[in-house]
Amino acid sequence: MHPFNKIYYSIFLFFSLNLTAYYQININYESGFEYESQNKLIKDLQKESSKRSIENLIKNQDWIKEYSLVFKPFKKKVFISIKNREPLFILNKEYFYDRDLKKFSFDESQKKIILVKGDINNIENVLNVIDLVQLNNSIKFKIDRIDYSFVNGWDVTTNLALIRFGKNISDQRTKNFLDTVNYIYENRKIPSIIDMRYKDGVALSYGK
Repeated sequence: MHPFNKIYYSIFLFFSLNLTAYYQININYESGFEYESQNKLIKDLQKESSKRSIENLIKNQDWIKEYSLVFKPFKKKVFISIKNREPLFILNKEYFYDRDLKKFSFDESQKKIILVKGDINNIENVLNVIDLVQLNNSIKFKIDRIDYSFVNGWDVTTNLALIRFGKNISDQRTKNFLDTVNYIYENRKIPSIIDMRYKDGVALSYGK
């Protein structure tokens, strides 16, 4: 994740029985501030009036990867440090997934994330496709979106080319793709479409 300055918020929470008593809450978002869920948490914390309710609210945030809570006795102060999960892709505009394939609720983000669309039973296949395309050592493809259908299989739209893998990405097809990427790199000419669906080879299209 890109470096961010640590961000602190002070929120004052009032007890309903005694309006002169309050908590001062200090939040440190270690991963930076770029998700709507973080803003929503700040607002929700203003509605809580006890240590237990504050802690339960934090625990129930599925986008939080790690957190720490420090309550200062006799001072009504709470220090909260939060590290959020870093989303790798969004599935069907509904859920974020991180590299550990942990699912958490979708919300708005300032960060550009891979959009994945389709009826996908094994979510690990998405991670395998991402790594296959983006972690090769020759051409630095950057994935914009991944579409899966029972008709076309895996279609991967990148900043450089459309890559069509078909429904089954076997070990042989994986090897063929990496060999093709090396071939393209050596020839210094990137096609607009790389079609891996052929049993006997690969089809490259250089059309616009």
